[in-house]
Amino acid sequence: MPVRLRLARHGTRNAPFYHVVAIPDHKPRDARPIEKLGEYDPIPRVRKFTPPQMSPHANMAVTSSGLPSKEQLEKKEKRLEWNTERIRYWLSVGAQPSKPVAKMLDRAGLIPEGKWFKGMYRPPAEASHFNPQLETADGAASASSSSNAASSAKPPPPAPAEKPSAA
Repeated sequence: MPVRLRLARHGTRNAPFYHVVAIPDHKPRDARPIEKLGEYDPIPRVRKFTPPQMSPHANMAVTSSGLPSKEQLEKKEKRLEWNTERIRYWLSVGAQPSKPVAKMLDRAGLIPEGKWFKGMYRPPAEASHFNPQLETADGAASASSSSNAASSAKPPPPAPAEKPSAA
């Protein structure tokens, strides 16, 4: 029974939010999960500002008015909260993340080194193929300019083999 890490949609129409869940891959989107791993709210919203609580031992000269600053009022952000320990556990036992979850985990740095899942950013492949026919005496400068020609050039046909004469 393969387990997937995926998003389960909740909320109302035009105001969705998602739970990041571990669930068997054959179950429907909103079925009961094995474990809820986190929450993701894709809509940028103004987060409720809670001023710090005043303690009786606080320095009264350094207190604020308790009102949020203009930057805090105008700051809208998407919310993503998850349990990194449990996500790492599920990845270690072989759970496959869905494309959107893989992208979020990759951006957060939770994917183990050397693993790649669909949906993750993959840097362009470097020219790792070595073609000795294109190597010249000029060195690396001409090799880099000829690497583009190497990808489009066809190899020459093999020379016909000579038949030994029966004399």
